[in-house]
Amino acid sequence: MKIRLLGLADVEAAGRSLDVGPQQRRLVLAALAVDAGNPVSIDVLTERVWGQDTPDAPHSALYSHITRLRNFLTEAARTEDPAARPVTLTKGAQGYILQIDRQDVDLHRIGSLAEGARAAHGERRVLALREAMALWRGQPLVNLTGYWAGTIRRNAESQFVGIASAWAADELRLGNAQAVADRLATVLDSYPLAEPLAEWYVRALCALGRTSEALQCYATVRQQIAEQLGHEPGPQLRDLHMAVLRGELDTPHQGITISSAPLPRQLPSNGAHFVGRTDELTWIRDALTTPRPQAAAPLVSIHGAAGVGKSALAIHAAHQLLHHYPEGQVYVELGGSSTGVPPLSPSEALARLFRTLGAEPPPPTVQADEAAAQLRSLVAGRKMLLVLDNASDSDQIKPLLLNGAGCGVIVTSRQPLAALGGVGQLAVRPLAVDEAVALFGRLTGAERVAAEPTAAVAIVKLCQCLPLAVTTAAARLAARPSWPLAELHSRLADEARRLDNLEIEGMGMRASLSGSYQRLTENADPAMRAAAQAFKLLSGYSQPVVTLSDAAQLLSESRARAELFLERLVDAQLLETVAPGLYQMNDLLRLFAQEC
Repeated sequence: MKIRLLGLADVEAAGRSLDVGPQQRRLVLAALAVDAGNPVSIDVLTERVWGQDTPDAPHSALYSHITRLRNFLTEAARTEDPAARPVTLTKGAQGYILQIDRQDVDLHRIGSLAEGARAAHGERRVLALREAMALWRGQPLVNLTGYWAGTIRRNAESQFVGIASAWAADELRLGNAQAVADRLATVLDSYPLAEPLAEWYVRALCALGRTSEALQCYATVRQQIAEQLGHEPGPQLRDLHMAVLRGELDTPHQGITISSAPLPRQLPSNGAHFVGRTDELTWIRDALTTPRPQAAAPLVSIHGAAGVGKSALAIHAAHQLLHHYPEGQVYVELGGSSTGVPPLSPSEALARLFRTLGAEPPPPTVQADEAAAQLRSLVAGRKMLLVLDNASDSDQIKPLLLNGAGCGVIVTSRQPLAALGGVGQLAVRPLAVDEAVALFGRLTGAERVAAEPTAAVAIVKLCQCLPLAVTTAAARLAARPSWPLAELHSRLADEARRLDNLEIEGMGMRASLSGSYQRLTENADPAMRAAAQAFKLLSGYSQPVVTLSDAAQLLSESRARAELFLERLVDAQLLETVAPGLYQMNDLLRLFAQEC
């Protein structure tokens, strides 16, 4: 038995499609299938099925749909081979679980094939991409409506554009231009604004000697983009159009140069429990997709304190932008605030980028600026997204910045990277309390939070609503299913044990804060080392907010010197300025500073 979400949401058994029932029942099945093998709580199911239009008795309606789905799956199993593994719907402590091999859900299968294709070469890569293309039956969840279904649809479509582009590149390289032209003609009817697919369709038509059709394709796509988006096609499609006009692609199967290196798809997995940050995501998307007349690649710099969720935000935003950057997504962890290991040097980071793009890195004797120029030549004209995570400072990343409006760059760092000039700077703050509770509930189970809502709020407040602290606390609780939330709250309320209970498997606030503190203590600048001493001394101040005058007295320094040290701590995200001359240290920072 297979569950199909890529197209009409339905179930296939014994080679034929089965009628699941009305739209809401199909939505319940889809909502379970996207998390196949994992529990989905009643609250999450309700949100996915009804969104803001929740009926008066949603749980009763859900129970009815669940019961009918169970009966449906039982009946469907009777049409299958008796030796086949049955598909069941069970209820656990944390919610309902659709027990099915994830590879029997086409949405998961196409993702696995895409991952396999990225890591494979030659025939294995081609076969994986062909199977992935065969799974695509049209717009995902086309018969389902609602915000959640729309989100799943958009994410799957972005992934498909990348798959289809990689498939077309490989098939053209093998000389299968007719197959590419036939398939992309259908796909472009559904996605007329997908420029990467239009480019491969134009190339396939030229390879077949159908130049006039290629020119007509460009004209049609250009008109659609102008009418719906209000701007011209991107530079790569425009350059391809000029090449067709000049006759450079007139000869069948000539003029198509495809790199044998697979397109990089290096983004870490997109966390299923990401919450909030709607305004920040909109800001990042607008900054990276708004047409720019300049040649420079659009760049956004995300900064914030340890554990505030900068990396998660950058990765989530990058996944939402896959459609806009179909020719590769490159991820580099720069180690700027890592403990015990030095940050990557620009030369080391450049070498990684060259290897990622299938090119031999320049020899060590080549200066970083020269290697950077070679990198920019390598990516010229490509629509690629570069995520530089955990940068130490502006000098580390300047040589890594790409050129050309087709590329985009997202950088994360603890402190603002002011030396980058007029780039978009986004400061990330802790989550709102309700968002932090939602994150906590997704990780520990909505039922546990609903049973002890007061304790849940108290826990996330003790975590300062920092995603890292909330996630670590939830992980500790998830590993101890017999604990009530009140037990964890009691442990976190004890300041002597708070940081210990926000640490699990080497991950937690203490480990994260150590990187910022270590950069101060090991810095060659005496003022930075003095700031580290000030950090420790400030932890003993009895009031939540310290004035500059009181800080100067506490540090036994002049006001000017004390302000220098305090501002260095603000830059390092180890202190917050609430107003000119007023500073505060949150409780987690204070406890860490006391340990130091």
